[in-house]
Amino acid sequence: MAITEMTIRSHGGSAMFYRALLKAMPLVFLTTLAFGVSGYAVAVEVERVPRQGPDEIHATVLVPAPVKQVLAVLEEPCHLRRWVPKLASLKILARPRENQTLVYMATDPAWPMFPRDNVILFTRHEGPPITLDMQSRPNAMPEMAGYQRIPFSEGSWTLRTELSDATRVDYLQRVEPGGQMPQWLSDHIGMAHVAELLSALQNYAGGTDTGNCSRDRHNSSVQ
Repeated sequence: MAITEMTIRSHGGSAMFYRALLKAMPLVFLTTLAFGVSGYAVAVEVERVPRQGPDEIHATVLVPAPVKQVLAVLEEPCHLRRWVPKLASLKILARPRENQTLVYMATDPAWPMFPRDNVILFTRHEGPPITLDMQSRPNAMPEMAGYQRIPFSEGSWTLRTELSDATRVDYLQRVEPGGQMPQWLSDHIGMAHVAELLSALQNYAGGTDTGNCSRDRHNSSVQ
């Protein structure tokens, strides 16, 4: 088992706060730092930037695969079901435009998060760089029993060619968790979740033949 490196930066003079929080919640970060990856370390840089409302969480990882392959892994439902951590359900609801896909996703995260779901509109911009913008549409589908609907989220995936047949992935998210979870706790836990997400993407996309998902293209945003 290799160890994932996660560099965390926070703005706003809150270093003492995070030291106290790390002591109170060590398992969250130990889990983040101990992913099993295929024989090598994965460096994920995560940065949290304070904003009015949900903070912005930025993350970057280098994936040893071309942009086209990484894009397929981000858009093909059968790929997403294999690598997105704690994914319980995924369904494409509609295609409002040629470059847009409305998706329902539900996750079953570990404590202290309650199972949550989200309806997200993905909009692809061809670039370069290729960008997948994400915007929540919580009222586009009735709420599901047993899941807390996320009332607001936004973000993006940006893919850039780097080196030879490698892709730099820049990820951005802002999430309002809803329910009883305070925003500060959601933002804090979100840093670990984002590191886990990008580590899983790097590990999966770097060693996957995207052609083996062709049977699922009728339910995919890749045409």
